[in-house]
Amino acid sequence: MPDGITSGTLPALPLAEDALATWFADRLGAGSARLTRIHLLPGGAIQHNWRVDVETDAASHAFVVRAGPEIALPESRSKSDEFAFLRSARDAGVPVPEPMWLWVGDTPFFVTGFLSGDARREALVARADNTALVLDLGAVLARIHAVLPVDGVVAETPAARVATLERWIGALDRLDLGIRAELAAGIGWLQAHAPDRTPATLVHRDFRTGNFLVENGRLVAVLDWEFAGWGDPAEDIGWFCAACWCGAAPDRAAGGLGAREDFYGAYTAAGGAAPDAGRVFFWEVFAHLRWAVIALQQGARARAGAHPAWELEEAEARVPGLLRAVGEMVRTGVCAGG
Repeated sequence: MPDGITSGTLPALPLAEDALATWFADRLGAGSARLTRIHLLPGGAIQHNWRVDVETDAASHAFVVRAGPEIALPESRSKSDEFAFLRSARDAGVPVPEPMWLWVGDTPFFVTGFLSGDARREALVARADNTALVLDLGAVLARIHAVLPVDGVVAETPAARVATLERWIGALDRLDLGIRAELAAGIGWLQAHAPDRTPATLVHRDFRTGNFLVENGRLVAVLDWEFAGWGDPAEDIGWFCAACWCGAAPDRAAGGLGAREDFYGAYTAAGGAAPDAGRVFFWEVFAHLRWAVIALQQGARARAGAHPAWELEEAEARVPGLLRAVGEMVRTGVCAGG
């Protein structure tokens, strides 16, 4: 058996190995193909990603098969939609894994090219100097936000995003009364302070340390487009700079990697609109509340049997701290973490 598939507790491939080998052979135009490596990649708290090495008579190839989840989050896009956003980003010059093929059978999945690099948030935050990476990230986010919706696409306004959070909260059960009250207070603040509609762009909606590949201190690719949509570009800036994603480096507001000023400078130099402090602050408050709600949803997924349960339960354990941060931010008007 290829390495990486060793336990019945791990998620299953979307196709049986023999069927997947035949599927690859068809797409590679080969008479036959052999899977020489199947390895479940780390970090799949929602989606499941396997590195799959395929050998034909002509060549060897390394791919990533992205499938799942069996128990989805409300915000997760379909595989067809995520694949389309990935293609749009690549067409716009955003560094992403090359989208290869989409399968919309009983268990939808898509395949990208495999890229080497490190996506571990702890390792990246621990680096003494991430200046070059911060500049890369600012420039690439501006490139993402240069992608505009086509006619007929409905973009989500800030108020609509708050309404989405409110619907998610209403669907949660087993909520402590104190937590429910803190969530309601956060929603009330967001409703009262939602900024006006702004021209919509492509937004990644999970642009944070841990969702991009890095090699030798430079950006390789932006990953995980499952939440992408059309909306306010400041949402991505607030999410990236939110203290909840800065890990052990809350003084480095740009994703725990470096200075907010460096990130903003690279973003505007690459064509992004100068970030408005008040608008970004709204989205940082939103980020903490959204992450708290997603963490509660992750806990519910763990109880329903989703993989990896320990990681989903760990996310849920962060909720009280996230809600305390929301309360402190709205009380002081200062971003959590400084």
